[in-house]
Amino acid sequence: MAELIEKKQLNNIATWMIPIKQTNLPSVLKGVFFMDGNPLPDTCITMYNLEWDTQKRSLDLPVFAPLQWTFHNSIGGWILLYFIQWFKVTYKIQFTDETLQQAQIIPFLLGIEISTSIVSFTMSQDKNSSNGDIWHRKNVWFGGFSRAGEYTLCKVVGEDGRYTPAFNNMLTRVPNECLVIARNSKDNAYSNPI
Repeated sequence: MAELIEKKQLNNIATWMIPIKQTNLPSVLKGVFFMDGNPLPDTCITMYNLEWDTQKRSLDLPVFAPLQWTFHNSIGGWILLYFIQWFKVTYKIQFTDETLQQAQIIPFLLGIEISTSIVSFTMSQDKNSSNGDIWHRKNVWFGGFSRAGEYTLCKVVGEDGRYTPAFNNMLTRVPNECLVIARNSKDNAYSNPI
């Protein structure tokens, strides 16, 4: 089925980037996260509605899934969104142990794993943050040649559905209007890319 693209507003993200099914996602991963400092034209992610593998301490995050990711409403945002859809970009988030402090993020394009010798993405929970409010996203490209694209994940909507103190900061730093892959809705559809 073709995926539709909708325009949404970040200032009411807690009303539409929500859990729609119960999963066993750990509390520290619940909520909506702002990619603070991300140089790419995407803004927020959620890990809601994804199945957590308790034994492997991992989850698969399909970037092209409905309402998992927001993109800027710009030429760059549209290009990135189409790239994500065409290549079915997915991230496997694999935590190192049961403390859920450190994780390796393994990208897949068209179901093919990208080697860590090409790119090594990691995330680590800030030692001073509570309940997974701040994560540091680090990137190592081609064995250390570049560290481009690093940023901080800040929780802007908590597990309880309330906005965190980081929410207002996000609204001052990025455009309010964003693009999302729709959840099989025909309302406000702007594109039929596939």
